[in-house]
Amino acid sequence: MWVSCMGRFLFRNTTFVVLFATFGSGFALAQVNEDMVTVIDGRQYSVSYYKSSIKSLPPDWKKVWIITNRKQEAGAAPERVQSIRRNILFNCVRNTYSTLATVNYSELNAMGKPNLQTETGFELNDDPVPEGTPISIIYSQVCSS
Repeated sequence: MWVSCMGRFLFRNTTFVVLFATFGSGFALAQVNEDMVTVIDGRQYSVSYYKSSIKSLPPDWKKVWIITNRKQEAGAAPERVQSIRRNILFNCVRNTYSTLATVNYSELNAMGKPNLQTETGFELNDDPVPEGTPISIIYSQVCSS
């Protein structure tokens, strides 16, 4: 009995190690991509948000981290800021939003150390959500969930 259990344990662990070695990085990337929702993927930039970053706040507000990645032309000098992460607070009833923080990063998808935090604070601007923009698409997806 102990030997058969040990055999299954060894087989399962060996299978996991072989599969992880073969597909590991792709599997990790797939998990990140399942959480990241890309709203626009243009020639010069892409705008995404992480589903796991959506937080409901009373009374009818939702907070989310939005990531803007800049795309480089082939052969162009690399820019200092590759991605921008913004903490956005949506008022789902009044159709407005406020930017709570803006952080610049030198790597895509807001990886690595921040370059510069340009805005911060809880001064609610309550700017109207502009129609036909990536932020309006994110607003409709976040506030409907």
